[in-house]
Amino acid sequence: MQNRLRICMIAFMFAPFVGGAEARAEKQARQLMAQGHNVTMVTLRHDKRWKKTEMLNGLPIVRVGGLYNRQGILRIGRLGHLPIDLLMFLTLWRLRHRFDVLHSLQLSPLAAVATLVGKLAKKPVVISIPSTGPGKKQQAEDATLMADTLTQTAFLKIAFKDIVVGDIAYLSQSALGGNAIVRYLKKSQAFYQVLSSRSFPYMLANGFRRDKLVLIPNGVDATKFQPAPELRPDPTQAERTILCVSRLQYPKGVDVLLHAWGRMMHASAEWRTHLKPKLLIAGEGPLQAQLERMVTELDIQESVEFLGLQRNVIPLLQRAWGFVLPSRWEGMPNALLEAMAIGLPCVATRVSGSEDIVKDGINGLLVEPEEAHELAQALRRLIEDTELAQQLSQEARATILRDYQLQRIVEQCVALYRHALGQDTEIQTLELEEVHK
Repeated sequence: MQNRLRICMIAFMFAPFVGGAEARAEKQARQLMAQGHNVTMVTLRHDKRWKKTEMLNGLPIVRVGGLYNRQGILRIGRLGHLPIDLLMFLTLWRLRHRFDVLHSLQLSPLAAVATLVGKLAKKPVVISIPSTGPGKKQQAEDATLMADTLTQTAFLKIAFKDIVVGDIAYLSQSALGGNAIVRYLKKSQAFYQVLSSRSFPYMLANGFRRDKLVLIPNGVDATKFQPAPELRPDPTQAERTILCVSRLQYPKGVDVLLHAWGRMMHASAEWRTHLKPKLLIAGEGPLQAQLERMVTELDIQESVEFLGLQRNVIPLLQRAWGFVLPSRWEGMPNALLEAMAIGLPCVATRVSGSEDIVKDGINGLLVEPEEAHELAQALRRLIEDTELAQQLSQEARATILRDYQLQRIVEQCVALYRHALGQDTEIQTLELEEVHK
């Protein structure tokens, strides 16, 4: 391939971890390879038993360590990142002749290390900004799970450390010298890939340069995530399964979903006389025990099931009636993209990323975050209105095919790499006014 690029991608977490960030990193790397580019994935060696280098189905992996505890787990924290950063610098410097572009997939101290290496080695750097964190309404401090109609609320308290806030705030709080790192990144020549329209004003408000911001959302492999008509629920049957694929963390709003489901199921049963709604929740996380207790307190055990971690969600999506993502905040949700690619009618909250993908009443339903009553109404519409569900299903798949196919998204990333390399490739930068149209 002529003009093949050599890309070094830096991920804070990668396989064998399973999650949205890890999935996004791997699928982007593999699509770049499919287009003929060379990719090296540099990540952290979170467990001392893991190999320092390996080939993962053709993808070269380099893992960087640091200080480990007695159990062999990498120490990460305000001080723990310092030896990691030093070893990451040495690793990237050693590899500098093997890449043309550095792409850090998170805003973290590792991004600052990549930026310094890029400056010294005269290699361009791209940094992805996955999350803007909570909006004005959703304040993370002193957070508890939603109480709504519950009278027993002591079990709803959660630790602040379990709440992942926006990328810039998290970097400032979690790393020694975090504010200095942010200031350094603002002054650098790095380009920033923002994933949603809301991320653009977020970065501007935090002092990042307009000419360094490029909007490139997540993408989904629509050939892998596609409808299976033979598995689709029969609309003449009573079963109506709604699927939620989400890590069980505060920002994901699964507690709000449970309250909405309880409201819906405890309302007058006339609307579902001939229907059997079922809520399946696929995922794991620190709030699982509290959410399971909430199901008991709300008396919805018969219609709610926790499936745990599912490494292959495609069959679940293909068999579901609909999909729900009740997030308090997001970046650009892979789970929603995948559900829409399958052709599922979806309910999502009006948060970063989701509000870009879903056009209310056209290819899905949008509700305000943390509004259990509104979410309950939307779920009921999706369950009882077969014609609406089928219309949203068709438009959801069409949206993905038109705007969010992985191949197209990765081509935009390649254009950004070439632009950063000074190869006169045009990229689309957005003005603040444009992103709100």
